[in-house]
Amino acid sequence: MNDFNTQLYTLGLQQVIERYLKHYFDLHGDILPMEGLYSCLLKEVECALIKETLRRLKGNQVQVAKLLGIDRNTLRRKMQNLNITPKTL
Repeated sequence: MNDFNTQLYTLGLQQVIERYLKHYFDLHGDILPMEGLYSCLLKEVECALIKETLRRLKGNQVQVAKLLGIDRNTLRRKMQNLNITPKTL
């Protein structure tokens, strides 16, 4: 594991996200990013969380929903809205 990965691994999720956001805003300089950043970031995190959980639980949607603390139908709706299919895993 390189130094960068080691450092990320030792940070908490909040610190990793804060560093990402700082970098994101630094890239834009004085120009603000597009509106809707909040929704965009939530969608990105939700998509990654669902995909990785599905992958780890071998596509078992019942177990994924239970682990995430959401209803199975809610999980399916989110998967549909985020274009997540078993083929994308």
